Amino acid sequence: MKKLTVALLLVTMSLALVGCGKEESQEPEVNTSEEVSVEDSVEVSEEESETTDGETSDDAVVSDNASVAILTDVWNAFAEEEKFPAMGGDYTTMVDGAPGAFDITKTEDLAAMLYVPADLAGQIDEGASLLHGMNLNTFTGAALHLTDAANAESFTNALKENILGTQWMCGFPDTLVIYTVNEEYVVYAFGNVDAIATFKAKVAEVYGDNAVLVAEENLAG
Repeated sequence: MKKLTVALLLVTMSLALVGCGKEESQEPEVNTSEEVSVEDSVEVSEEESETTDGETSDDAVVSDNASVAILTDVWNAFAEEEKFPAMGGDYTTMVDGAPGAFDITKTEDLAAMLYVPADLAGQIDEGASLLHGMNLNTFTGAALHLTDAANAESFTNALKENILGTQWMCGFPDTLVIYTVNEEYVVYAFGNVDAIATFKAKVAEVYGDNAVLVAEENLAG
């Protein structure tokens, strides 16, 4: 049943990308008391994926992918009433109801799903996504690890310009936000104003001063 659900979500997402995705784009010219480190996030994600008898659940995703851990920490901070039908990963590694690892070597998928220009793909070595299960314009989020933190400013600027240059076919997302986390991760999301407001609040709640908002843009004009 789980596999069937994921398969249906994949079909839905494919249709969403065809109907409401990018028609064309321009080339790019807090835990409130204690801040959470990415390394701690990975350990917590692995521990929480075990069942009470010490065995790993079939549905759990145990990963040393810190980008997945970042999105998982933020997603887990959402209250149940704030959550939406979600999936994560890429076309071949889709996860139902949670963030998932994204194969960043698939540069065409990276550009189509996460709006990372092909010429930026060489600057990252790890990625993860969290996507709305019905409409990607409602919420698309990602976390990417930079191979060199010194590239953070140029990378986020090019990413922002690429997303701003997107021609949306089924209505514009309301807002784009881009963060750096622990200086070496780029975490971003775009979608409707309520979903992005919640995302911003949870990033601040979980990562505190380790998360720096470097861009916030109105996409709806």
